[in-house]
Amino acid sequence: MALAAVVLATGTIGWRLVSDRSASQSATPGANDPLAALEAAARANPGDAAGWQRLGLAYFDAGRFPDAARAYASATGAAPRNAALWSSLGEALVMASANSPMPPRALSAFRKAAELDPKDARARYFLAVNRDVRGDHQGAIDDWLVLLAETPPGAPWEADLRRTIEQVGKINGIAVTPRIADALARRPTARAAQPASGAIPGPAPE
Repeated sequence: MALAAVVLATGTIGWRLVSDRSASQSATPGANDPLAALEAAARANPGDAAGWQRLGLAYFDAGRFPDAARAYASATGAAPRNAALWSSLGEALVMASANSPMPPRALSAFRKAAELDPKDARARYFLAVNRDVRGDHQGAIDDWLVLLAETPPGAPWEADLRRTIEQVGKINGIAVTPRIADALARRPTARAAQPASGAIPGPAPE
């Protein structure tokens, strides 16, 4: 169970909210070295949270997770009331960690994001991951099911969220199939946000 929790929390995440995608699209196109341009722009305007966010996303996409965490930390310093920046920071810290599936700084960032915006889906997902890591598998599944019930059909994280619930339920002998069906039946009917690249993680099959 512990191994499954570690795989869950440290798998290939790459989840993007719409705000992240928008930030990525605003990066300078056609530059010879876009990453260097983003670094220079962020350092030239240290109070510009959007610049640090773009840099953090670029670092994350490049697999430079410690650098991404530092960039998002600067972004939260510039815009401390922005929940998406805090949850992005938490995700980068999870990916940067070599020996903990939920580093204390990451957990603190997710809690801050949830405090600022209780509907922040990324923070809610990872706070449930933390429950699973601590051994509260039923509590984690309960939280993910609530998130699934509030997920618009076609949202980019929907399939992976369902798979996470199914696999954590299977690993721990918790029946989830009827509850997933109930959550799906209660989902909002409004059109989902525009698809974002990547997805939130589920446990690997093993």
